[in-house]
Amino acid sequence: MTTPPIRPDLPLSAVAAIAERAAAAGWPDVIPMAGGEPRFPCPPGLLDSLHEASPDVLTKYSPFKGTADFLEAARDKLNEVNHLDVGPDEIIAVPGGAQALFSTLSILVHGTRKKVIITDPCWEHYPRIAIAAGAEVVRVRTTRHSAHDTIDLDDLDRLIDHDTAAVLLNTPLNPTGSVLSEDELDRVGWLCESRGARMVVDEEYETFVYGAHRHTTARAARRSAISLFSLSKSFALTGIRMGYITADAPTIDALKRFGLFTYMYSSSPALVLGTAALRTDLATYLAGVRSEYEEKTARLAKTLDAIPGIECAMPEGGVYVFPRITDASGESLAERIVSEQHVLCVPGEAAGSSGRGHVRFFVGLDDDVAATAAGRIRTLLGVAEHPSP
Repeated sequence: MTTPPIRPDLPLSAVAAIAERAAAAGWPDVIPMAGGEPRFPCPPGLLDSLHEASPDVLTKYSPFKGTADFLEAARDKLNEVNHLDVGPDEIIAVPGGAQALFSTLSILVHGTRKKVIITDPCWEHYPRIAIAAGAEVVRVRTTRHSAHDTIDLDDLDRLIDHDTAAVLLNTPLNPTGSVLSEDELDRVGWLCESRGARMVVDEEYETFVYGAHRHTTARAARRSAISLFSLSKSFALTGIRMGYITADAPTIDALKRFGLFTYMYSSSPALVLGTAALRTDLATYLAGVRSEYEEKTARLAKTLDAIPGIECAMPEGGVYVFPRITDASGESLAERIVSEQHVLCVPGEAAGSSGRGHVRFFVGLDDDVAATAAGRIRTLLGVAEHPSP
């Protein structure tokens, strides 16, 4: 008997496939620049919060929407950092940013409203998460000017119809680092409202915004928007799987009901750790995180841009650089960078057709490791190192 394929439309991501390939090959000199896991310390004293919590708090079910302490801390953070005042019925805790995406799209996609519009480029997981939520995925065009991706509003206006459930955006954008302005969010939000669709904005990289650019929270631009947050990147807490969503009260209630029949409750220990993280000195901690990654991003972008054959603009934000690196045929060299130099990176086409010829590198490595990676790329391109002064 032949076993039928099980969800062939949900393959491994490029990052996962590259990591598995490197592990299977047993390369001893791998430089991991494919994934985006922060390596700076999480806020101090988090483990103390676990030791101080009662066994019942840690080992019993949490409330449907998350503990009162976590939700209060998240609301305070939204007020202080995002300049957004939300009521107790406008926020919910979820087990991580990916779950925030899946839950939100799942409650929005129903009946004839099955279309989810995403940008090209975008994080490669978006179309797969949308498909898993039952959506039909459509891409909207963007135009790249230096380091900024401008959404083609005419194309978006054409695409949004009464079958559209949501327009899913990301700011800063993974992989390019483009930061959406308040005006851009307002215009997209207006188009969504005019057709009864929802603007959903993933704000995972909110802390990592550089230079004169500023992060604008979607619900601050358009109150009808749904803003998704995670503690993974800004607080270096990828392992605890903790995030939160702010939206209008009916949407939060629907998310609560969806959670009941999927993940049921957020992790009680994760809520304790998340509360402690959000109760840290946010201004000092997040400013340090931003400064460190802005410096790392600038150094890596400058180093790569100086290599003949590579064009690498300084991103507006995010934790990646997205240089254009091609061979004579115009094809991305990502495969050769991985297989020949063991520098793990992501081909730009994983983010969409507009990413063809680009390669995504994570910036958060020690400076000497990043320099070694750049040296290996020089070797691949046959470019000699600059002589020492």
